[in-house]
Amino acid sequence: MKFKFFLFIILAISFQKLDAQISIADEEKLAIFLLEHINKLRIEKGKQALKRHEDLAKAAKIHSTYISKRNKLTHIQIKTALPQPKDRVEKFNTSFANIGENILYSKTIKTPLSSTGLKRLAFDMFRSWKNSPGHYANLISDSFTYGDFGFTYNAKSKRVFAVQVFGKKGHVIDGQLSKNAFGIQPRDVSCHYLIGNKGNIVVNMGNAISIVDDEVILSHHNLETMHEIFESVKDGLAIDLVARDQLQCGEENRLDVSNIYEGTLLEPKYRDDIFGSNTAQNPKRLIVSLGKIPEHLKNKDLSPNLILIKDGKKCSYAVPSNIPSRRYDLRPVDPEILIPDETLKTEGVHGIYEVSFDFKTGKTIPIINPEIQLEGRKVHSIDIKSFTSVDGNSATNNVLHSKRASYIRDFLNKNLELSEIPITINAKENWDLCFYHLELLGLDRTLGRNKEAIRAYILNNLDDKWEESLSLQRQSKAIIYTIGSWSEADNLHLNNNLTNALLNKNYDLANQALAEMYFSGKDDLFLNEEFIRDKLFDKPELVQNVAALLLKNISYYATDNIVFFVRNWLSKPDLLSEEAQKNLLNLYTITSRELLRKWDSSVEDFSKVLHPEKVEPLFENYKNKDKVSPLFLNFHMSSIEYFGQINFSPKINESFEFITNYFKSAAKSVKDDTDLSLFFNSWSMYTMTVDRLMERFDIGKMDENSAFVLAKTFVAKTKDYDPEILLNIHKLSISFNKDRWCKWINKDFQNLRDDGVKNLFCKTCNN
Repeated sequence: MKFKFFLFIILAISFQKLDAQISIADEEKLAIFLLEHINKLRIEKGKQALKRHEDLAKAAKIHSTYISKRNKLTHIQIKTALPQPKDRVEKFNTSFANIGENILYSKTIKTPLSSTGLKRLAFDMFRSWKNSPGHYANLISDSFTYGDFGFTYNAKSKRVFAVQVFGKKGHVIDGQLSKNAFGIQPRDVSCHYLIGNKGNIVVNMGNAISIVDDEVILSHHNLETMHEIFESVKDGLAIDLVARDQLQCGEENRLDVSNIYEGTLLEPKYRDDIFGSNTAQNPKRLIVSLGKIPEHLKNKDLSPNLILIKDGKKCSYAVPSNIPSRRYDLRPVDPEILIPDETLKTEGVHGIYEVSFDFKTGKTIPIINPEIQLEGRKVHSIDIKSFTSVDGNSATNNVLHSKRASYIRDFLNKNLELSEIPITINAKENWDLCFYHLELLGLDRTLGRNKEAIRAYILNNLDDKWEESLSLQRQSKAIIYTIGSWSEADNLHLNNNLTNALLNKNYDLANQALAEMYFSGKDDLFLNEEFIRDKLFDKPELVQNVAALLLKNISYYATDNIVFFVRNWLSKPDLLSEEAQKNLLNLYTITSRELLRKWDSSVEDFSKVLHPEKVEPLFENYKNKDKVSPLFLNFHMSSIEYFGQINFSPKINESFEFITNYFKSAAKSVKDDTDLSLFFNSWSMYTMTVDRLMERFDIGKMDENSAFVLAKTFVAKTKDYDPEILLNIHKLSISFNKDRWCKWINKDFQNLRDDGVKNLFCKTCNN
């Protein structure tokens, strides 16, 4: 439950000086007179009149006696069994969900009081509370439907000590899964110390809850922080499911009277179970199921609230809010195209046929011989690639891959006319593929290129992934190139020219073919073939145009091949022209963003991205302080995603500040400010969104989207929001699009917990 307690102001009141105590009958009259004034005010404000309740009166009397005895105003009783207003009410009645308290004392007076004197006293008490902001808020609050009084006369100080206790009865939600809230204890003063300075993290945890296929999932970005929060085996989380039908127009919100939950409580999960059930792919993330939707709640509109349990106590209750957010798209950067003055050909090498040979470990004869069908084409040349995996010793492997190469050559001789045909044999341990696999697994930083250390690691960690990797390393092949002619109208005219140019090492012709592919839109580079890596990807003269062609239609090509190309050349940029570097850096930012697009990027995808600090020196030429280069901006927009995956705050903050400053300086329209605010929200910087959009709100320069972003973000900025400002923001959203506002509030229905928003919704959306 959430209880409202208000600070009080000691207000002095003049009364007649009398001598005797106030009788029980006079206390009753005083209560009647005082409630008349309060209910008249409530009715004037469109509120429901308060009803009296004897249990609230008992709680009020206990406290009026306490403060009279101490001759001091306080809401807290020291060294008693009933320190808080809630405790005093629950001594007599546990059905009140919301509880509040007003207190005051008079100046010295004499008793007994006449009827006129009692009326005057009641009016002066009412006026005192009305003139005090905190007390006044209680007097007219929709959070209370009951109110009763306790009065005690202090004969020594000759003052009347008055207490009004407010209450609103809670409901008992059917279908609870536990009779005692699974043993969770109510909050106490220790919670403040147990949570410490992590209150904002707890709020963000509440916004990290979602329902997926009848299961409640917590997805938190920082596993390390979660370990800091869940220190004890008695620390944990519980989900409280609030249903839409608990917050209906025309009736009070039906939140359960329990001190622990408001809807239906799922069984809590504690520290060891939370971390033991983590399903995140990223080792920095936490993704865990916190329970399944009970059968009787399936197909209902539900919203999951999050209870933080510390040392077995309910220490926080977070209500999620769906806040819109969006990252910026990368800025477009036109690639640089190299166009040599070369004439394309219509004859030469134009056919490439790959023939694979799979060998089991230690074997020199393949599992099965492949079929070769060249359909009478003339062979130009052959490349034989014979490999052994790296797990054996070098001497044995040298024998193996040499014998495998001989077997492949002899097999081709039996099936093809190979006299005077150039054959290139490349027989070796497949370290290139092994190094690539190490990079994908993130082991390159620890193992480096020490081959003996790598062999030892593989042998000691031989699992299914490494078995598959070793099998791929042993795959050998023959690549057969054939000669022929074609016409300029042939669909493969450009491809054939590229193939012919690469085999004849005519790189001007190759660049001419690549440039025409770029401008014509014929960009099929058949990137899955071994030929591309050996003949196209490893030539510095071709990097500029290859990168440009990849950039033109990046989604067409296999990501692993692009990653191989980018990593290879970013490690040796000195071999490239400035234009080739620019295209390559552009390709780096796009592929990095693509690989890290998921909130829970896998270790494999993350390891494919070169560390931003390795490539940042290459962006020096684009750090113009007078005018930011779109390419350098894109570097920061990919860098922030990289460091966001590992929660490295210094670099996140650096890129966040750079991106923010760029778009702030470029912002001219309300759309620009809205886009900037959505970026702020994507990094949970809700205060920056509210500050930015409130400037426009205050001067009346908003549009529909900006109004809705502000309305959805405003409450997330702070729990101590101004309800009047909030309502004005909602009313502005309604003025732009009433239907959109009604659909939003109906879907994100826990907004209706706020009485003002609920009244506005019920008046606006039920017509």
